[in-house]
Amino acid sequence: MAEPDITNPNPESGDPGSETDFEGARRGGLRNVMAAIKHINDASVTESVRQRISDYVTIGLVVICIMSLVAAVALPCSPGLKLLPLLLTILAVVLYMINRLGIVVSLSARQALIVWQIVIASFWLGVTSSMMVMMTCFYLFKATP
Repeated sequence: MAEPDITNPNPESGDPGSETDFEGARRGGLRNVMAAIKHINDASVTESVRQRISDYVTIGLVVICIMSLVAAVALPCSPGLKLLPLLLTILAVVLYMINRLGIVVSLSARQALIVWQIVIASFWLGVTSSMMVMMTCFYLFKATP
């Protein structure tokens, strides 16, 4: 099931056990990123892959939260009111992740480890990006005496 995808990431390329096929799947850079995006796009429109209603609800919830964060920054309102969209967005993202991390149990050990490493890298990217935005705001909008 999931194992043939690991041994032969590109089934139409030929022999599933060929060393050249495996090396081709291991090439880094933009080519693999584009191939991954195409694969995900193809999977999202495949008839055999069905998404639950809760998947669409959480996706919509994250989009609404992002728009509310933009509104909280752009519109003048009290600081307490600006904090509410941030807290709701954190809750929505946590629910989004909880809703999707259950898929890890259906993966092989190698696939689960790779997914976990991507999740951790995404977390650190988010933390680092947030700190950069915060420091940029402090630098650009600091109060002058």
